[in-house]
Amino acid sequence: MEIIYTDKDGNTVKFTEEMAIAAITERDELRVSLSDSQDRSTRYYGKLITVREHVFEFFNSRYDSSSDEIECNVDEVNELLGNISAEQLKKLWTVTGTINFTVTNIPASNDDEASDYVMNELSVDVSGDADLDDWTVDISDTEQQ
Repeated sequence: MEIIYTDKDGNTVKFTEEMAIAAITERDELRVSLSDSQDRSTRYYGKLITVREHVFEFFNSRYDSSSDEIECNVDEVNELLGNISAEQLKKLWTVTGTINFTVTNIPASNDDEASDYVMNELSVDVSGDADLDDWTVDISDTEQQ
């Protein structure tokens, strides 16, 4: 096994061949990581400049030097937020609709038992922050397969 000697700041350091290969590999990986970080930093700085320009233009176009107030509406603010890739302001909505369904392969001795099965086992779920306030099931037809 070959040993490499290196003088640094007056000190002698001994490396085995494996240690030298590992150090060079780590150095190369760090160079790639640094380059990637510099690229991301440049992109983010460009985005920051674009966001600053959008925000300034938004307020400057609504600015009147004779007034202490700037007027805008929610749709205009949401347009700005969309332009800078930010989350837009939300309003609360109520949606009413109809769900048509067909449940097959219900083991039951008669149509009432099949209907009861659906009434007891069918469920509706809404994920996220929305609330399901009311829902009803209206069975329009029951037939044997």
